[in-house]
Amino acid sequence: MTNKHIGSSFDDFLEEEGTQAETNAIAIKRVVAWQIQQKNVTDSSQPVRHAKKSLRTEKLNTDVQE
Repeated sequence: MTNKHIGSSFDDFLEEEGTQAETNAIAIKRVVAWQIQQKNVTDSSQPVRHAKKSLRTEKLNTDVQE
């Protein structure tokens, strides 16, 4: 069985270009930002607008009326 992938890897290419560290850092930042965004989306049980309104009414000790 022969290797169907001919040539160097993408990591080798980035290393030759001198951009591997920068490219990896950007990729990691994007993944972390995406993970934070996904966590915020799945953790929020109510829209931000309603959450802020709830916090205001708690401070005023009143009921929420919509």
